[in-house]
Amino acid sequence: MQHLTRQVTAQHLAARLFAWRDGPGPLYLRLAEALRTLAEAGAIATGTRLPSERTLALALRVSRNTVTAAYRQLRDTGWLVGNQGAAPRVGAVTRVPECATAAADPLAALFVDRDRPRFDLTAASPTPAPAVIDALGRLPELMPYSAYRETGLHPGGHPLLLEAIAEHLRRDGIAAHPDEIVVTNGAQQALTLVAEAMHRPRRPTAIEAVTFPGVIDALRRRGRAQLITLPVDQDGLRVEAAARLIRATSPIAAYITTFQNPTGRAIGDVGGERLLEAALDAKTAIVEDRVLADLHLREDAAPTPFAALRPDAAVTTVGSVSKVLWGGLRIGWIHTNRTLAAHLRARRRALDLGGAAPMQLAAAWLLAHHYRDAGAWRVRRLRESLAALTAAITAADLGWEFQRPAGGPNLWVRLPQPTARDFAELASREGVAVAAGDAFALTPGTAVDMIRIPFFLPPADLEAAVAALSDIWERHRRQGRHHRQSGPQQY
Repeated sequence: MQHLTRQVTAQHLAARLFAWRDGPGPLYLRLAEALRTLAEAGAIATGTRLPSERTLALALRVSRNTVTAAYRQLRDTGWLVGNQGAAPRVGAVTRVPECATAAADPLAALFVDRDRPRFDLTAASPTPAPAVIDALGRLPELMPYSAYRETGLHPGGHPLLLEAIAEHLRRDGIAAHPDEIVVTNGAQQALTLVAEAMHRPRRPTAIEAVTFPGVIDALRRRGRAQLITLPVDQDGLRVEAAARLIRATSPIAAYITTFQNPTGRAIGDVGGERLLEAALDAKTAIVEDRVLADLHLREDAAPTPFAALRPDAAVTTVGSVSKVLWGGLRIGWIHTNRTLAAHLRARRRALDLGGAAPMQLAAAWLLAHHYRDAGAWRVRRLRESLAALTAAITAADLGWEFQRPAGGPNLWVRLPQPTARDFAELASREGVAVAAGDAFALTPGTAVDMIRIPFFLPPADLEAAVAALSDIWERHRRQGRHHRQSGPQQY
């Protein structure tokens, strides 16, 4: 399916407004929300002329007053332009950048490319768990004798690691077999390989409106790929709106993160089933990024993997050991059907012939013997750090707002003014590296009042970092670096 372009007929638009009547509230507000969701996602391009009130009312079988009121609501909030009575156009606030011409490097904001700052709050990557230090010190013992009698080249992954990953996935409820798994050089390579394999010129790909920049980077490498953004708010992915969009636009794939990055929210099993039903209806593959899945900060268990919820759905799962064990242990994986796994294995072989055998063997041993204990240790530390971070922000009384994440290592913080980019740049010059919210967004004007603060650091370091940020924020405010943003705020 192609994007709706400069003019759209009433019949064509009505076909895209899947189940728009469902839900609470007046009918005109439900229609306005459905139209806004399509525009927000980029499924209706900026400048597209919509049908007249009369023709859309006939196509939807509603009164003209309903369409008139819906259009008025969208004009008042900046989503439509044009006088009442005339066919309106989609406003510029919905513009989605062309992937091929995007100048920004989405991953650059997460890596400090200068002298080491006093506090680095950009990359959400942990130091080694104690078990990793022990494993690396005992690496010669962990190497089976047979390893010294072979080349060490395993493009799809060392057999011992493949079996360890399969067992790890089976513990989570996924009926995994080593033939369905491809080992990668971290989750970023996994996302890049999957994005390349699933690219189709005439079908869009759906991603969350704010997401891990590595996903944006992987998809931008596909040139002028059509991208649909699934709406996200402070509570995470808006499941019902996302399901409607998937049905309406039939993307080739939809990328969903467990413990949504950067909001830290979870959609739960009920939300997961609704997304999977929509994906089955639309013949869309779900790519579930479960890199953060083992970092559940509440007492309830992590959400069930999509591949376990609906084994009949087309689900590809991306995982990694880096968030539990160590950011420097670059071991990721892809679990998918055997056919796609064979294709990805061949592509991996063409790229780098596979990862280092010693690190794969260390990861296999850690997964089999220490991963659960290391995960519990990591979660305890994260809970302590999160408590210190939120207490420090609250005590500083900066007017910053946040919701405690359900999982993952990130706190998504709203600033009183939409000047996160300016604030982050000032903080960087003062030796505190922090990522502005727009680094996680595809659409310009998104999350401009947000910053992301990872809390892998120890509590004392986070308290000191917040104290430094507090001083910088006060200077930022005194310098008058704030303005009002026109149009609706979205993320």
